[in-house]
Amino acid sequence: MIYETVFEIGFRSFPWSGLLHPVPFILLGLLLFRFGRRKQIYQAVGIGAAVFATLFFFLGVVTLVPTFVELRHAYKSGHSLVVEGVVENFHPAPDLGAAEEFFYVGGIIFSYNALDMTPCFHNAPIHKGPIREGLNVRIFYKDACIQRVDIRR
Repeated sequence: MIYETVFEIGFRSFPWSGLLHPVPFILLGLLLFRFGRRKQIYQAVGIGAAVFATLFFFLGVVTLVPTFVELRHAYKSGHSLVVEGVVENFHPAPDLGAAEEFFYVGGIIFSYNALDMTPCFHNAPIHKGPIREGLNVRIFYKDACIQRVDIRR
């Protein structure tokens, strides 16, 4: 059987956008501090914005990076579980509302939210995701994290 890998946990799947959201606010705060010499309120707001955004950035680093390293290491070292079978009982995310979807493969339920900041698989069909009812797939997973998705061609 020939499988095509459509998702694999790695640096491309890391939630970079979630981690880097505070960076423009850090830069804006530093610019306000640097060029706001005429008014002290500009400098105070600049420092406040930069400090607040830096805290959010470090919070993201502390929460996202260790999780990614643990899940990626488990996958690369072969500590993932593997299931092969047909996608059954697929419930896609609705057009409006929660972006949660789930499906079964080999009696195991998989669920994810397309809007989650996670390095795990979360590509819902609204985001051109590959999972569909009746597909023959091979899934590598650990706990609630889908680490790799292969589709049989």
